[in-house]
Amino acid sequence: MVSVEQLIGELLLRHNCVIIPSFGGFVAKQAPAVIDFKSGVMTPPRKSLLFNRQLINNDGLLIAEFAVANSIQYNQATDTVQQLVGKWNDQLRKGFRITIDKVGFLYFDSEKNICFEQDRFFNLLLESYGLGKVHFLTESDVQLAQKTTIERAISGSDSNEKQPAILFDTEKIVAETVGAAETKVIEHPATRSKTKAWRYVAAACLLPIAFYSFWLPMRTNVLESGMLSIKDFNPFYKSQEGTYEKEELDKLEKREAYTSLEESVANLPSDVTVYSYQYDEDLYIPVRLPATSNGSAQELETVQLRNADQSTLACQFIVGCFGSEENANNLVSALKTEGIDAYVYDESNGLKRISAGGSATEAGLQTLISNVEAKGFDGWVLKK
Repeated sequence: MVSVEQLIGELLLRHNCVIIPSFGGFVAKQAPAVIDFKSGVMTPPRKSLLFNRQLINNDGLLIAEFAVANSIQYNQATDTVQQLVGKWNDQLRKGFRITIDKVGFLYFDSEKNICFEQDRFFNLLLESYGLGKVHFLTESDVQLAQKTTIERAISGSDSNEKQPAILFDTEKIVAETVGAAETKVIEHPATRSKTKAWRYVAAACLLPIAFYSFWLPMRTNVLESGMLSIKDFNPFYKSQEGTYEKEELDKLEKREAYTSLEESVANLPSDVTVYSYQYDEDLYIPVRLPATSNGSAQELETVQLRNADQSTLACQFIVGCFGSEENANNLVSALKTEGIDAYVYDESNGLKRISAGGSATEAGLQTLISNVEAKGFDGWVLKK
């Protein structure tokens, strides 16, 4: 039978929060790798655990996993977990510690507050599976090894063995031959002068700056115009002065006065039923003449506006507001599928308002609302 303690450790490998109903919950947070230069140890990334006594509501994760692992009913698994929680509370009150495998242990302090200490030997982070602590030499270890090597070489110089002892230092290579009369010190030949390299870098940066400090104010008009163009940095570019020629403009033709609606209808043939009336310079209104029309303007009925300037009308029937442009376009497409000439009217407070149409008159607005609501869309009227 799989115990609850085993399941808690296994669940924390896959989840960042495991709640024990009526007891508390473990919350995991990924901690980065740690390098201790003083002790020469690098610890891989791991999960840092905290125990929260306030997380007591059952989220179903632990009990469901316990029921599946032991092939029992959910109610039976709930009773088993509740009995275990009661046992843990009794052990804590008596001063014992509760040990959870791969997780850590719980105990009461002197003020009867529950405390948790994580298991330091098991890493709950799956990405760090198989990774252990990496040990490396510290700076003090390297210095100690160099000092020991030098001491051994010096102490062995009195022996009769004729073996060369080569010592490596940061600036010198010391070659000692055992049994030789003198010790030769050879300077390291691969020394580099860092100052020379920096001189070349500084010269490469300062030369262009010095050149353009002279070129820009003397050869361009940047001081007069206050504007700098990328062409000003090209010393081979030559600007040409602009030449202008005077041309006489043709006299503007006077715009013809708009014909009134009554005059336009009166000049129509008798068999015309639909007429496009020019309301202004850009807006044409299609109107249908009734069968009993006598040509008067009072009997004309505006059928619908198909021009793109519907958004300029005083009344708009708004059917939706969206912060997402994709959702706004989806609603416009759905309305157009139903035969409604919808469009994005404007954007207010970060929301795009979708209009099903506009009207300049109250009667036309009511007709528009009736048509839109008949197709299952509700909205509200926006007046400028």
